[in-house]
Formats: sequence, structure tokens, C-alpha cells
Amino acid sequence: MKKIVIAFILTLTLQSSQAQLLQLQDPVSSKNFNPDKYAGIRGTPLFQDKWIHGSVITSKGIYSDLELKIDLYDNILFFNKEDASFELLDQIYSIKLFPKWPDTVQQLIFMKGLTQNGLKPEQYVQALVGTGAIQLYRSDIKQVTEMSEINVGMIKTFANTSRYYIKKGNELKLIKLNKDEMMPFLIDKEAAVNAVIETKRLSLKKESDIIQVIQAYNNAP
Repeated sequence: MKKIVIAFILTLTLQSSQAQLLQLQDPVSSKNFNPDKYAGIRGTPLFQDKWIHGSVITSKGIYSDLELKIDLYDNILFFNKEDASFELLDQIYSIKLFPKWPDTVQQLIFMKGLTQNGLKPEQYVQALVGTGAIQLYRSDIKQVTEMSEINVGMIKTFANTSRYYIKKGNELKLIKLNKDEMMPFLIDKEAAVNAVIETKRLSLKKESDIIQVIQAYNNAP
């Protein structure tokens, strides 16, 4: 866990530094996306089907001003170059997406390296609250399921399962979004947390509301 924290801190440090931005490698040396790879499977293995503007922190440095897609089934990152999809082969630490580009305030951060409670280090995990005393992560897992359809037979479909993890100190715990599982992590600042919940009428069953509650906890004295 200590290595994970150090890696994430390194990620944030690199993002705020003035390190020289890297140029994309020659696509000839990259893997081209095979459009037939998932032929016959309904749905999508991607976080989002459309290209999203973003930047990537790798072992070589920062790639900026890219159009990106994240394959959550195979944990692969693709970049768009001249309307062709190529796999970024560098060792990736984190990805920052700007879904409403050129607005950079709204951003989605994905990272690798979490290993507790069934998480694999190569999995992309979204940092919903990535800093502070309490952190919240979401893992979207793409799986292929099969079902039988009349006059069609067996059909394969990508299904998405979202799992949430809360981190406090060295503990990373798989949780469900509800009051019973959230409050034990917030109990030492219960008064401040309850004040925010009541004022803003927040629910501990909604992801967006829980993010606000955790941020309030982290900012409370």
C-alpha cells in the first residue's frame, strides 16, 4: 500500500510540475486497434465510446493534448492519431480525461496500482476523491455474459459492474453505497458531516452526494 500511495503522489506531482511534455511515439511501433477483436459481442468494452480529450502520465513522462479511449475489458488505453486508433504501450500511471473540453475544471482521473480486495494492479480505477484523509475509488469491470434469444441463439454482451472502494489510512475496503457502510469511516467528524448532509440534503446512497460528503469530511478541522 505504501508503494501505491507513493506512486499516486508521484502522479499528482508530475501533473503539477513543469516537466517537458512528451511527443507521441511513432504509431508504426504501436499496436493498431483491431475493430474485429470484439466482433459479435453487443455493447462496449470502453469506458465511453467517443474520444475524450485528456493527458496521460507514464514512466517516460506526460503526454498531453490527446484524444483517448479506455478499454476497461482488457485495460488498454487507445489514442487517436489521424482518425486511427493506436494502443499506448508505455507503462501508464494515471489518465486525466476532460469530458467537456476545453473546460479543464471538470475532469475524470483514472489510475493503476491498487491491489487490495481483489483489485489487480493493471486495472484502471477511477479516483472519485483521490486525495485527503478519506479517498473514494470506483472500479468499472467489463465482463462478457451470454444469454439465449429466441430465433437467434446464444448472444454475447458486455456487462458493466461498478464496485466502490474507500480508503482511510492503510485500509482499502470494498463497500456498498449506503449509510451503514459509510458512517464508520466518518464517525470521528460526525457533527460536521451530518451538518453538510442536512444542509445540502445529501444521500449516502448516491455517488455524487457521497463525493461531497467525503470532501466535506476532508475539509473539516
